[in-house]
Amino acid sequence: MATKKEVTEEFDRISTLKDVLETYEEIAAQRMQNTRSSVIAGRLFISELNYIFQQVKSSHRDEMLRKMKTRHIKDPSKLTFIERNGKTLYVLLSSNSGLYGDIIKTTSELFINLVKKEKADAVIIGRVGLELFKNANLLITYNYFDFPDNKVDNQVLKKIISYILQYERIFIVYGRFENIISQKPIVTSISGDPLPREGTVSNVKYFFEPSLDKIMKFFEAQIFASLFDQTVFESQLAKFASRMTSLELRVENIKDILKDVALEKEKIRHRIINKKQLETFSSMALWNQNG
Repeated sequence: MATKKEVTEEFDRISTLKDVLETYEEIAAQRMQNTRSSVIAGRLFISELNYIFQQVKSSHRDEMLRKMKTRHIKDPSKLTFIERNGKTLYVLLSSNSGLYGDIIKTTSELFINLVKKEKADAVIIGRVGLELFKNANLLITYNYFDFPDNKVDNQVLKKIISYILQYERIFIVYGRFENIISQKPIVTSISGDPLPREGTVSNVKYFFEPSLDKIMKFFEAQIFASLFDQTVFESQLAKFASRMTSLELRVENIKDILKDVALEKEKIRHRIINKKQLETFSSMALWNQNG
């Protein structure tokens, strides 16, 4: 049977843990609020921009193939203004720490299944994702980048973009914010290519000014970075929301435990009072007998 001291120490320990988790929850909520407005505001614009990028790349590919056929050119590298290696790359945006609920685990599982199926190269951002990837024991070429969970490090971001830009097709796997209690893992292309399951892009006729080549060059040099930036912010928003929800559930569970411990404290207090009363009555009875 637990003593009063043991129960009191347990109550204090759990109360301290509750206070710590509530502080983390408040921080996550603040970060989510700071990130949500800008991410949601830019989401539709970036999505449409990505769609146009796919259309431009498709139009440029068709135009180059036509020129290659007309001029009897056999070098397909002329299809891009940036030197690429012709390979496919999947990038995982995970985290460096826990307390993010299930979103990091489910996103990592989607990533692992994709690289296994597509036999593509991999880039992993975040230590938790790296650990899950290593546990899968895949014989797949990968590179790792450490990236902070709570801010955007532009220097590291530039290194990541510089590395992944060498690939022909680039797909990002990350957690997407749906609402405060719902985040889901998704995959998106930032290289102007449709997802493998989506097939080819439907052709839309555009008039390009000043020229298709210059528009394509602009998209490959500038829009690419904007698309990747958006996915990083999307991932952070989903993580903050998931952490807030996860911590809220843990705090509620701790409150239930505290109620049980408080009830146990009250039982011990009553037990001590009853014991003292019995001792008092016993002393009075013994006094009366001696009297």
